[in-house]
Amino acid sequence: MLPDITQRQDIEFLLGRFYERAFADDVIGFIFTEVTHLDLVTHLPVIANFWEDILLGSHNYNGNPVRIHQQIDKLSELNEQQFARWLVLWQITIDEYFAGSIAEEAKQRANNIARIMMVKIEQNR
Repeated sequence: MLPDITQRQDIEFLLGRFYERAFADDVIGFIFTEVTHLDLVTHLPVIANFWEDILLGSHNYNGNPVRIHQQIDKLSELNEQQFARWLVLWQITIDEYFAGSIAEEAKQRANNIARIMMVKIEQNR
């Protein structure tokens, strides 16, 4: 039986595996490697704070993910297919390593975030 997400180390592990997939993905990989040139050493602690806040109530994240993605959209227009692919990779990664109520919440929250993010990006165009 797979463990649930219960601590920051679980989130960091999940994010590491997710970004391995995302960077190599044919649909969204270029966003990380060519558009944003994402530095994972810098990004992972920030995004771990984001997910730790959402899933474990830590109150460590101080940022605006909508604004960040709106800026990315100006560099390379983001679309629903890319958000859908992000969700698939996120869900596959969670299901491979975790199971339980917090793991399920991580998938549901990602769906909600993607939907809101896409609306906010389109409004900003």
